[in-house]
Amino acid sequence: MRIQSPGWHDSLGALQWFVYLLVYSIPIPIVIGGLYHLPATEVEGLMQRTFLVAGASTVLQGVFGHRRPIIDGPAGIWLSVFVILGDMALRSGGDPANTLSLLTGGMMLAGIALLLISRVAHRFAGWFTPLVTGSFMLLLSIQLGGVFLKGMLGAGHGPLTSTNALPGLIAIGVFLFVFGLSVWGKGWWKSYAVLIGIAVGWLVFFCLGLRPMSVANLIWFRLPEVFVWGAPHLDLGMAIAVFPLILMVLSSTMAATESMDQVLEKQVEEDPKHVFRSTAVSGVTHLLSASFSTVGIVPLGGSAGYVRMTGHRRIAPFLIGGLIMACLSFMPAVIGVLTMLPAPVAYAVELAAFVPMVGLGVRAIMREPMTERRLTILGVTLLVGTSLLFLPADTFASAPAIVQYIAGNGLLVGVLIVLILERIWEEPDSKGKKSSLKSSMKC
Repeated sequence: MRIQSPGWHDSLGALQWFVYLLVYSIPIPIVIGGLYHLPATEVEGLMQRTFLVAGASTVLQGVFGHRRPIIDGPAGIWLSVFVILGDMALRSGGDPANTLSLLTGGMMLAGIALLLISRVAHRFAGWFTPLVTGSFMLLLSIQLGGVFLKGMLGAGHGPLTSTNALPGLIAIGVFLFVFGLSVWGKGWWKSYAVLIGIAVGWLVFFCLGLRPMSVANLIWFRLPEVFVWGAPHLDLGMAIAVFPLILMVLSSTMAATESMDQVLEKQVEEDPKHVFRSTAVSGVTHLLSASFSTVGIVPLGGSAGYVRMTGHRRIAPFLIGGLIMACLSFMPAVIGVLTMLPAPVAYAVELAAFVPMVGLGVRAIMREPMTERRLTILGVTLLVGTSLLFLPADTFASAPAIVQYIAGNGLLVGVLIVLILERIWEEPDSKGKKSSLKSSMKC
């Protein structure tokens, strides 16, 4: 792939891609650190390793994989498994270290499985119909939208009062500012809405004394450690749960590439081997995630919304942004500065970037006529998938581990429902006969 020397426009584009990668990668290590009670030094190390794997995977996918400007970052589907298992360990008095090594084994098995099926992954492409990919994008937007809004408002840390509401109000202002620039802004302002929003929000926090700037770690170079969470191991529940998780990884990749193709107006026939390549790179990425003890990294569907919002379609700035991310992961002092980005600002920018994602999901679903069958499948998928998000965390506490892994994740259950119903429920024939269930699933 040929990359021309970037001018000032490409340089700013690369910086904004880097910041966008950064915004995606910062919150999850903080969440994992709090859940597993990791000390501050370990959270910083987790962030360093996340930056490395996310940046490297982004470049690998852009050069050898799907070859589209789709960033790779910590997967919401893997985060949900981390949260479920962590909660189980805390309730049962188990050792969080054993849970983390179990998750390492699960990601290692997923990576090996993705590499093994990469040659035949194109045969699964027919499973991911417009209804499946559109439902995935809608459920992902709903699930992550709730996470982003909670992060903006600081929900979960007690009720909002007049003394602690200011960060949330600033975050709402940042969201409206970025949204306004992306919709009504012109030229430079529209293209760099994310970067401008982050800079403005960070500056406001700093000026109000809500986020002071100080660098505690002055180490300028350090190699990331491997297998920090110990040697990987598996139990039966995790080994079984890996297979629907693999389907989710494929679904995430398919949805990300399809939504990006809509934005780029790219024909899939132009790149027939992208499924094989992206699946193989995803396998390598999962092995890297396990080896460097991070949350599983996958292509992120929100990239399409980002490209639609900013207009940055060129691959060169995208790859440079990924390289910057990977290279800076070796500099703890720089990471120390970057991780001081106020979390409410990061969440606000994420929420603004996901607004176009909802439209892309609806557009994907509407690519085929909305028959009674498709409306029913969509209704069941969204109803069940979103309803599970509102259940208390301990609803499945007494169920077997495999049930907790799957049933505790509304996104996973919703996508499994739409996948299965799309495969076994026939469309009525032209004579108006009733739909029927097939006796067996098509391959």
